[in-house]
Amino acid sequence: MMKKRGERNVMRRDSGFSMVELMIAMTCTLIISAAIYGLLTAGSTAFRREPEMADRQQNIRMAMDLIARDVFGAGAALPTYAQVFSRVDPAGLGSCTGAQGLNGCGPAGSLGATIAAARAPGDGGDTLTTTDTIEIVSTDETCPMKTVCSQLPVAGNAGLFVLRTPVPACAAGPGLVMMTDGQSFTMQAALSGGVPNNACPSGGDSTQNGNINLSAVLQPWVPTPPMAAPSQLVPPNLPVVFFYGAQVVRYQIAPSNDPLDPGPALWRSRSGRYSVQDGTARIAPDGNPLPAGSPWQLVARGIEDVQIEYMAGDLLWRNRPPTSVINDWTTLVRQVRITLSARASGVLLQGATTAGGTGPDAIRGQLVTVVAPRAAFNELQMGSQIQ
Repeated sequence: MMKKRGERNVMRRDSGFSMVELMIAMTCTLIISAAIYGLLTAGSTAFRREPEMADRQQNIRMAMDLIARDVFGAGAALPTYAQVFSRVDPAGLGSCTGAQGLNGCGPAGSLGATIAAARAPGDGGDTLTTTDTIEIVSTDETCPMKTVCSQLPVAGNAGLFVLRTPVPACAAGPGLVMMTDGQSFTMQAALSGGVPNNACPSGGDSTQNGNINLSAVLQPWVPTPPMAAPSQLVPPNLPVVFFYGAQVVRYQIAPSNDPLDPGPALWRSRSGRYSVQDGTARIAPDGNPLPAGSPWQLVARGIEDVQIEYMAGDLLWRNRPPTSVINDWTTLVRQVRITLSARASGVLLQGATTAGGTGPDAIRGQLVTVVAPRAAFNELQMGSQIQ
């Protein structure tokens, strides 16, 4: 076919993207997809992480509140220069009998040296990576005070004692009681003696007297000097021996006995290492089921480190309470600094690489508070020694 004059050959092209344009589009799509995936992953992780974090914070605050209240009440109704914070366990009653006493006598924590060094430092710093134990001696302030009128046996020995009024239900036992003459004190396990079989020879109706059976005095609270036999005459005839419901509150770290959550936990006992039945030593928590009648209670899971420091009259922080010296106000513990460390126990939470939150990169939190024992404050105030 012949072309007419003036016509031109025209090449027809199909529409579409070039290879360069296609590569650019794919790259942008991948970048946007990666960003969306990252947001979704972060959101999903946050939904797992935040409840664990909230639970950890709740545990550590609850544990701190409980310890702080016990420290605040330390030494209530005890003689002025009594040692209200135990320094060491008696031989045969625990593992805290070495040179460090209750400092660093707990299980080795999983904090590691670096994180352990970030704890609130004591006097010169605490180089131990193990946890501390604290034991606080006090009376049960919800239980009314009574006076004793027995002539025999001598306070501090085992036997039957007679109170001038009925035994209060809160001290009827089994439980720990304290007897003090204002100079020294004893701690003993007690059981109510039932119907009185002897009476105070004066100053009371025999039908209103109360009997109490006491076991041998607990270690290490042997009265020094020994307490005299209570006066049979009506107070204020001396010696007056007072009778209180008592508690030896002890906190320590041990594994949880829950097979589904065997991590570290904070345990509390209102009778310390002792059985309220007879005052004998009881098994401390070790991750296994506790025997019937155990005084230990699990306070909070996930608490992996407890550090306790004490300040006396020299205004220095130390890792052990000073030895209490009669008539020396500087030996009284004026402040106690408590440091708790807790970790989240979820598996591979955000930022963690070790399952179960046991590695050095576990999600941890720390809480520090300072408490002034009320008994020491009152004693210092009476002695015009507040600084």
